[in-house]
Amino acid sequence: MTWQSIVFGNESGMFGRPVSMGSFLLSAEFGGHTPFAYKLGNLIIHIACGLVGWQVIRRMLAEDNRLAANADLLATIVVALWLLHPINVSTVLYSVQRMAQLSTFFVLASLWAYLVARKQLAQGQTGRALTGLFALFPLLLLAGLFSKENAAVAPALCLVIELAYFMAQTEYKRIRQVFFGLFVALPALALAAVLVLAPDRLLSGYDERDFTLVERLLTQSRALVDYIVTIFIPRTPLLGLYTDDFQASTGLMSPPTTLLSLLTLTLVSAAAIVLRKRAPSLFAGWFFFLVAHGVESSIVALELYFEHRNYLPAFGLILAVVGLTALLPKELPINVFTPKQLGLLIAGGFALSFAFATGGRANVWQAGETILAQGLKHHPDSMRAQLERATVAMQQGNLQGSYDAFADLLTSKRQRNRVIARLSWVTLDCISRKPVTPEDLRRALAEARPSLSMAEVPALRLLTRVSQKQGCGELTDSAIADNIVFMLDRAANQPDSSRSKWLTRFLAADTLLRAGRIADAQKQAELAWQASGDLPVGALLSQIYASRKMKAQAQGLLAVLEQRTKPYDTLGQAELAKTRALLEQQ
Repeated sequence: MTWQSIVFGNESGMFGRPVSMGSFLLSAEFGGHTPFAYKLGNLIIHIACGLVGWQVIRRMLAEDNRLAANADLLATIVVALWLLHPINVSTVLYSVQRMAQLSTFFVLASLWAYLVARKQLAQGQTGRALTGLFALFPLLLLAGLFSKENAAVAPALCLVIELAYFMAQTEYKRIRQVFFGLFVALPALALAAVLVLAPDRLLSGYDERDFTLVERLLTQSRALVDYIVTIFIPRTPLLGLYTDDFQASTGLMSPPTTLLSLLTLTLVSAAAIVLRKRAPSLFAGWFFFLVAHGVESSIVALELYFEHRNYLPAFGLILAVVGLTALLPKELPINVFTPKQLGLLIAGGFALSFAFATGGRANVWQAGETILAQGLKHHPDSMRAQLERATVAMQQGNLQGSYDAFADLLTSKRQRNRVIARLSWVTLDCISRKPVTPEDLRRALAEARPSLSMAEVPALRLLTRVSQKQGCGELTDSAIADNIVFMLDRAANQPDSSRSKWLTRFLAADTLLRAGRIADAQKQAELAWQASGDLPVGALLSQIYASRKMKAQAQGLLAVLEQRTKPYDTLGQAELAKTRALLEQQ
């Protein structure tokens, strides 16, 4: 692969995250393609986030009249607790979460630039302030967006800071209006317009989920409260990668903690607003936490719960607790400790407990086996955990261990989990060379939901690959393809543009082609191409056209693909070469 394909060929997110991909390339260049190199890079970024975060927090606290005298010390406490917090272990030690780290780094850097510019405005240094607000800030924002899209919260976080600390200031009102108009109001209006005129641009993906938009929003209230509890009282055994078992809220009282969580968030928010003048850092920290969750805990159809989403918001929550100290009396009713000594003692206790908890989590994260074992113990209904358990057992030659994992998954209350378990069971029978019939696969898919998700795609792909490699008894490629088409027909009400659906069509087309049913393969490939415009789908369709002597269609599609395929896309160019070779044979 070329460096261009690595940096610019990534399809994650809206912008491809080239900054993050470039950083992975640098890690591999200087440290080799090893886990240590990537984790070391993540650790360096973690420390860098702490250093930049300290600059942001100290400047915020310096604007809090009651806490300004100890701003540097309090900022050090906030950042030390954040650096040591066990909730950040998976973000730092799971290499791919560098995307979240870099996004956080550039958000913090943009807030630093904003705070410096606000200070310069107060000192009458208008020219330098304008450079910071309208040149440096947007550059850092773009770098954050090109790392991961949740950096979009940066302007709204600036608004939180403005409301907390600078609301009473009237100087340079026009500059402030232009800044927030440009970076907050205009994007908010654009977002509202998209929601009204083209809602699928933002809300697509719910057709692949087992929850609705309303259910997700209700669930996020519980997720946020759970995050808060975890940040204050880390429950390290429950943390990890296997939180796909987090229950969705289907109503205010289903479960009852949904209503309780909504009331908690509302009451704390109201209290922070009421106390804004007396404790501005409480206001700033609390709404920093909420706003920083604004992308991943709102309307976007993402999975319900991930601990790494707190990497940036945790700064705010810890700051809010520090901000509460502004409400304490200057003298305590006891004369054993001064308020400062007591605060340092409490902070030291938390830091020590966080350090021990983080050390424990780091030990767990030394090996995939211990990560999985802890996940299975505390999240037995996690599909990810059970599938990983089955995969590891298979790699070790322990097929019975894989069957045991699928048997446990069959007991799940979730319908989709059971379908994936049955489908995987059939695949394992094929691998074990047990007798498998088309009826076995039909029974496995009988309970399939009337919509496809990204869980079915890899399960079906594995079955087709096993069939291609070693065969599967009476379960031929043609029979497998018929069952895939059955699932597609069952999902007739699901939009064809759904990623899981067109990927399943692509898989059906490829399997039908191997089965010699080229006309049926063409039909599925055409539907997948029309729905997605995906280059690999188009390449397969062009080869089908060429194989069927449909020269005009093949040449027309090839011309489109040649325009869209990048020169550094070696795999894509190789597929186009196959189409050209087929055309030359005619």
